[in-house]
Amino acid sequence: MQSNVKIRVTVVGATGYAGYELVKILLRHPYVTLSRLAVVAEEVGLCYSDIFPALKGLCDLNCTSVNAVEIIRDSDVIFFCLPHTVSMRYMPDFLKDDKMLIDLSADYRLNTPAAYKAAYGLDHADTVHLNDFVYGLPEVNRATIKAAQAIANPGCFPTGIQLALIPVLKNSLIATETIFVDSKTGISGGGRAPKPAFHYPECNENLSAYKIGCHQHEPEIEQELTKISGQAVDILFVPHVVPLTRGIFSTIYTKLNQSKSEAEIRQLYRDFYREEPFVRICEASSPPQIKNVAYSNFCDIGLKVIGDHLILLSAIDNLIKGASGQAVQNMNIMLNVPETIGLL
Repeated sequence: MQSNVKIRVTVVGATGYAGYELVKILLRHPYVTLSRLAVVAEEVGLCYSDIFPALKGLCDLNCTSVNAVEIIRDSDVIFFCLPHTVSMRYMPDFLKDDKMLIDLSADYRLNTPAAYKAAYGLDHADTVHLNDFVYGLPEVNRATIKAAQAIANPGCFPTGIQLALIPVLKNSLIATETIFVDSKTGISGGGRAPKPAFHYPECNENLSAYKIGCHQHEPEIEQELTKISGQAVDILFVPHVVPLTRGIFSTIYTKLNQSKSEAEIRQLYRDFYREEPFVRICEASSPPQIKNVAYSNFCDIGLKVIGDHLILLSAIDNLIKGASGQAVQNMNIMLNVPETIGLL
């Protein structure tokens, strides 16, 4: 595309944490201009910079309602930062046109209505379009993303966990049954709306597990890793909340199928992700840390071989590579511009 042609972008659900991060990224993107900031709450009519004073003078648009006709008229790319189970109720009105759509919710990530109902507890409201979305993990699906109209942006836990596991599953180096995943997330993962479990006095100086073995992201992870592996992948997933604002750190315990040294596996990862701008393979002396990826679109991966076991480590920013940054990365691919634009 021509660098002097501005792509008109709308963010639907612009006042959540992911929406706010997305707006900040888009403001520094040289190829786009913000057309509309649409909300579904009481913020309609408010100036965006009154809600987020850090953007005073940078983004003074008034928030609008989610009017599909007006948004389609004024947009080339539309991001949806609505909560899970909400996005699918708006999406059919936008799929009637040929606009590029990127959904940050989980509503189009699972491939079947039954899987969605099992994970989210209700019937999918738009089964007709469920399979029209491409799963937007660039490191795996870049070619299909480039040709897609609609993207299902991966979840935060699934992104870090999948990127850590894909190289060894692709090369059939680990057992696919019962992969143990222990993940820690910052409290922004609970969203901007106040919830008792994510209230500061509850989280501060505390660490707690939640949704043990039944987190809604687990089926998404297994679905996509099964496609990579070619055989059923079973994970046992335990997420934890830690007293951090942002970031996800995952420790993954696997069993090797064949004898490989740590140096050989680390080289495998370097080779696999050599051309990926946002995946970094850490040295043994410097394993991943959340502080090294916070506020960035990077995923840092480390590993350790102990006997016939392989321990994998990954760190991402849940709001950037786990949400808004990856969404912009997907947009860049769809627009055929360098993936790093606006993100580095």
